[in-house]
Amino acid sequence: MKVLSLLQPWASLVACGAKRYEVRGWQTPHRGPLLIHASARVLTRREKILFGNADYFRDFIDVDNLPYGSVIAQVELTAIFRTDLLVAQMDLDRSVNWQQELAFDNYGPKRYAWKLEGARPLRYFLPMKGSLGLWNYDGEI
Repeated sequence: MKVLSLLQPWASLVACGAKRYEVRGWQTPHRGPLLIHASARVLTRREKILFGNADYFRDFIDVDNLPYGSVIAQVELTAIFRTDLLVAQMDLDRSVNWQQELAFDNYGPKRYAWKLEGARPLRYFLPMKGSLGLWNYDGEI
């Protein structure tokens, strides 16, 4: 199964379903199941203060109890949109809290928004080293 490594707190925001788009500078032909891996990079003291005090982050995560270095969730990658086109049409999709999504990522030009649906946190985290880009995990979930 394909895996995408994300820094915290974004991995946990995806895992709980609060972050429905992941913006990247690249796209992929892959559609379907995707595991979310929380990278091993721990938040700095400054980042903990910043994220801990920001409403959209604080509403969904506890910066003192984030998992690191583990696969933590499964989602479905259903579509990829150019950010400039998505931003121009945000008012057409009222099912998404766009103010929140914009707080969670960089929707600047020449980027791609990966639509993630059906977030399911794993009951037990799978500790493992991550990798850049999409990578494969052949074990059991």
